[in-house]
Amino acid sequence: MSELKKSFLRKSHNKSNLITIIILAVFVLLVYGFQALVKPEFGPTSLIIAGIIIAIIPAILWLVFFYQQDVLEPEPKGMVLQVFVLGGLVAAALGIPVINAFNLPSWLYNNVWITILGSILVVGFTQEFLKYAAVRFSVFSSNEFDERVDGIIYSTAAGLGFATAMNITFIVESGGVDLTMAAIRVVLVALAQASFAGVTGYFMGRDKLEDRPAWWMPLGVTIAAVLNGLFYYLWGTLKRPSFSAGGAYVNPWTGLILAAVLAVAIMAVLTRLIDRDQQRTLKMLENKEA
Repeated sequence: MSELKKSFLRKSHNKSNLITIIILAVFVLLVYGFQALVKPEFGPTSLIIAGIIIAIIPAILWLVFFYQQDVLEPEPKGMVLQVFVLGGLVAAALGIPVINAFNLPSWLYNNVWITILGSILVVGFTQEFLKYAAVRFSVFSSNEFDERVDGIIYSTAAGLGFATAMNITFIVESGGVDLTMAAIRVVLVALAQASFAGVTGYFMGRDKLEDRPAWWMPLGVTIAAVLNGLFYYLWGTLKRPSFSAGGAYVNPWTGLILAAVLAVAIMAVLTRLIDRDQQRTLKMLENKEA
């Protein structure tokens, strides 16, 4: 493949990524406008419908974003969607109930170290192991899983399905009181869950196609779990009330911004890893043709 064609593909790829980001921003603005103008009041059924709509749109957009990263040999769309659905089912059947069983609000915020360790060991490991399992026991053995980047693509799909179930649950349980904040939360949580899963997916791709040691996959899941736990810590702890001479106050944007920076940074690393692996593949193909 010529350097000119590579440059064209990269520019086209960056343009599609930018379009996805813009659509997500427009989505948040539309939700804000809807809440400001309509001021909706939800019943049980309409709340569930609203939760599904608000949760699914960002998930699909992020799914398209990550899917578009695989420009050389895109995976079958049906398989990617199956893993997406499986991730949601695993979250609903196991992920959410298991974490709820630990009754985190009653003990997690006793001190900083308990919060960090609890976030990693309970939330991080539970979620990341289940997302890993959703890929490992479904498409991992498929012949379509034949590139290193495939691990990232399928794992981010599982992560987005997982996030969708979490976000629907959140919106329904909150009663849809603040749809704008819910929309921002949905966009960010979907990105974060996909990115953490993508870290495990990177290790899975190399584990399948390379001769990696026994500790390789546990290391991948552990790194993803630590990042997930840190995100949960930043998101939750820094939004809790702070106390000063003037009394208690909450700045919800502090934790939100720091958690967003973490999620975006991981996404950037993943897209860079995908691009690097695909450049290596192109060079191998060119050497074979030569």
